[in-house]
Amino acid sequence: MARILEEGQVLYPVIVQDQKTLQVLMMAYANEEALALTRSTGLAHFYSRSRKTLWKKGETSGHLVPVTEILSDCDQDSFLYLANPESTVCHLGRASCLDGAPSRGDDPLVMVEAFIRDRLQGGPQASSYTWQLFEGPISTIVKKLGEEAVEVMIAAMAQSSTEVAERSQKDDLVWEISDLLYHLAVMMTRFEVPMDAVVQELWRRHAPKPVR
Repeated sequence: MARILEEGQVLYPVIVQDQKTLQVLMMAYANEEALALTRSTGLAHFYSRSRKTLWKKGETSGHLVPVTEILSDCDQDSFLYLANPESTVCHLGRASCLDGAPSRGDDPLVMVEAFIRDRLQGGPQASSYTWQLFEGPISTIVKKLGEEAVEVMIAAMAQSSTEVAERSQKDDLVWEISDLLYHLAVMMTRFEVPMDAVVQELWRRHAPKPVR
């Protein structure tokens, strides 16, 4: 993609990508003013070719798109917004305007956090287990987290020496670890602890020390 000249101004194609999942969320155009507003406000701005005006993504729907970084290609004629969307981006209620756009799945905590954010987007529902944990007494989620941790320990201790049983026990351990990660992600979401903060702390603890 390359910039286009329309009605006397340069318009740049902009791809919006989720910084955590790496999923491509949408594509739009921006002029110099939209780029400047995105940089100054930290929120995605574009230029509407149909309405011939600037627009802030989510201004009417409330689904704003915070942008953490703007990258340009080698020719400086197209841009990438790295974003941390707080809700769905597509006006059809999907996470991405590109239906089926792949996202990074190798980080289970990032993936389950996205699932939880999706569940909570629909609002409170009596039948939603996620909402019950999110809105219920803090003691409920804390207790469930403890129970799931114990279940992981029990499954780990139950590992068998026989091949068939060992495979079955390993499946049980995977199941319990998945439950633990889900409840951990719900608790982190409730207490507004972003995954990025945990990643930064892990880097602080374990990043290689510079050689002096």
